[in-house]
Amino acid sequence: MDEHEISSDENIEFLAGDLPERVRSLNRLAQGLPGLTEPAAAYTILGNLAQTSYELAETAEQIDAFLTRELEAGRLGHDRGEDPVAAVTTAHDVLGRAVEQSAELRDSFRRAASALAPIHGSDAGELPPPVQNVVAELTEAEDARLDPAGEGFPRAIDEVLSDSEAAADVPPERSMRTATSACRWPASSCPPESGSISTSSGCPVAS
Repeated sequence: MDEHEISSDENIEFLAGDLPERVRSLNRLAQGLPGLTEPAAAYTILGNLAQTSYELAETAEQIDAFLTRELEAGRLGHDRGEDPVAAVTTAHDVLGRAVEQSAELRDSFRRAASALAPIHGSDAGELPPPVQNVVAELTEAEDARLDPAGEGFPRAIDEVLSDSEAAADVPPERSMRTATSACRWPASSCPPESGSISTSSGCPVAS
């Protein structure tokens, strides 16, 4: 119906009746072959569904406003001769919930479309780009485990060699006596063994 045409109940009913068939056609095309092939198409459809949900909420509000106006004007009756106020009030409450649910549905479609905004199609064998941030974090973690160099580093090679030679000049007997000089055991508790020497504390030390 052209927007310049005079609206009538028949025209409004025709448009409302066309909605389910339009949705069925959309579902058949989406799930058939080839069906959807690009994420961009899904993004566009979700945006249109969000807009449709918004329009449905407005339609519910217009129907509620019509019923309220007709009831206040006394132009509504009941098929069983009852007061139409109860039925219209029930419809008013249910339509109010429908408006809220339509708004939630619209927001859900919009959030889904926003989530798909950066998504694009790719070949089955296409690999994702390298995650450079993860590599950088691992490198930083390895560096954090390394101890910082002490003062006087690096040392000259002759200093390192001189320390090694000084350690080699220490006699093993001296090292052993130094290590055991702190022994305070009673001599009776550590009897001398063959092939051993006794220290001043009475503890045997292997010769």
